[in-house]
Amino acid sequence: MELLLDSIRLRFRSDVPVGFNVSGGLDSSILLAMISRIKEGEMENIEAFSFYTGDERYDELLWVKDLISKTKSPLNPVLLSQSEVPDLIEKVAYFQDEPFGGFPTIAYSRIFERARQKGFLVLLDGQGMDEAWAGYDYYRSDSNALVQGIKSSLTRPNVISPELCAKAREIRYPEPFDNPLQNKQYRDVYFTKIPRALRFNDRVSMMHSSELREPFLDYRLVEMAFAQKREMKIKQDQGKWLPRQLVKKQLENIALAPKRPLQTPQREWIGGPLSDFVEDRINMLRSNPWIEKNALDLEWQKYKNGQNDNSFFVWQWINTSFFEG
Repeated sequence: MELLLDSIRLRFRSDVPVGFNVSGGLDSSILLAMISRIKEGEMENIEAFSFYTGDERYDELLWVKDLISKTKSPLNPVLLSQSEVPDLIEKVAYFQDEPFGGFPTIAYSRIFERARQKGFLVLLDGQGMDEAWAGYDYYRSDSNALVQGIKSSLTRPNVISPELCAKAREIRYPEPFDNPLQNKQYRDVYFTKIPRALRFNDRVSMMHSSELREPFLDYRLVEMAFAQKREMKIKQDQGKWLPRQLVKKQLENIALAPKRPLQTPQREWIGGPLSDFVEDRINMLRSNPWIEKNALDLEWQKYKNGQNDNSFFVWQWINTSFFEG
């Protein structure tokens, strides 16, 4: 507990106002609970920012409002509307300078834009708790998945030409530990999830001349989490066991809730109201010599017809259309 509090205290050192990103999940709950303890009596000066899309299947705004109601922190809900997504994709792509994560990255850019407008140049975030304390569902199974809750393939290799596919190599990550759990965590912290998330989020924060700070990724906290036995992370088929205990009495409903991935209606918007925009981007790839245009057309048609368990592969095509040159 003291280590966590010290990490957050350090991230509040600033000559400019400090705010924080918040969702309705456990990580934000712990962050808010710790900030409230450190900054008791000052919460009205520490503003919270949270995005929503107007789609109640995904939005966590009700959870967030309930969470914030326990403090005096002003809440700034930031709307990501479908009509602004095409322009935002292009703007964010320019600053990312490489293919990037999906709609959540775009939504984060809106958060930093709003924070900057209100004079908050530093924001704290809850990134890292899932990786350090085994929050994702695939940590509790034999799966080698990289994304929680997805059962179908994240890619469509048949859309790539055989010549290019022949150059692909299987990625083998180091396995320095004697158990699958820690090896998966090691992969996510050093090679997959954390490097990608920090790269994307750092660039959208600097896009608006703001700074993002991640108290849960303090090296002391990560080292401590890695040193814990499995039963301190996973119990009764639920991850992040020890962090949940920290806020169990204070925030019981949230502390005991199952892990909910950060989501937007990306899957539905891509195949619905944004399908014309997406199709225009996909058509830009049809003349690319590395693309099998017939397979591309077929996979896109299947997606629009309802084979859309995930939209990761379509998002890859959209990204490629911005960076193929």
